[in-house]
Amino acid sequence: MSVVKVFGWILGGLVLGVLTGFAGELLRRQPAAKVQQRYVAPEASESTEIQTPAPAAT
Repeated sequence: MSVVKVFGWILGGLVLGVLTGFAGELLRRQPAAKVQQRYVAPEASESTEIQTPAPAAT
């Protein structure tokens, strides 16, 4: 084999590995994003206008 063919095979293998890695990450993270979306805190708990209760009169 010539040096150019060997370099081509190595480069092609690297590109294929990178693309496979990206596809694997997309497929692996998709269900986790759906589960995380279910447990988002309601907007009412994120309000900045919440006042602390006054101390109880005895």
